[in-house]
Amino acid sequence: MKTRKSTAKAILTNLHALRQRRYVGDLDASDTLIDFERACQMAKLTKRQFEAIRFVYDIGLTQKEAGERMGIGQDVVSSHIDASATKLDEIYEMWAWMDAELTLKGFKGVGENATC
Repeated sequence: MKTRKSTAKAILTNLHALRQRRYVGDLDASDTLIDFERACQMAKLTKRQFEAIRFVYDIGLTQKEAGERMGIGQDVVSSHIDASATKLDEIYEMWAWMDAELTLKGFKGVGENATC
């Protein structure tokens, strides 16, 4: 089984760089950050999931340091991050399906008689 790369983890890993690129006029970085903020709202992350992401990817703490601040173990921080990434990836997948559906509706001949 082929494992699919996490869109959310890729964005989280590059969050600081994306924020810096936004200030030098990188519109793609700005769009990615806007979409990411929207995805975070739609994913309905728990307070603890949001804290784990903020401490590790926004502030730059290690998972162990984040756990110390949150009063939990590193393994729990990791679980919160993984759960957050899963929820966020579900939002990105939904958007991809919506985008594909909207795109296909615009092509002539696609519809009831389509073979795909």
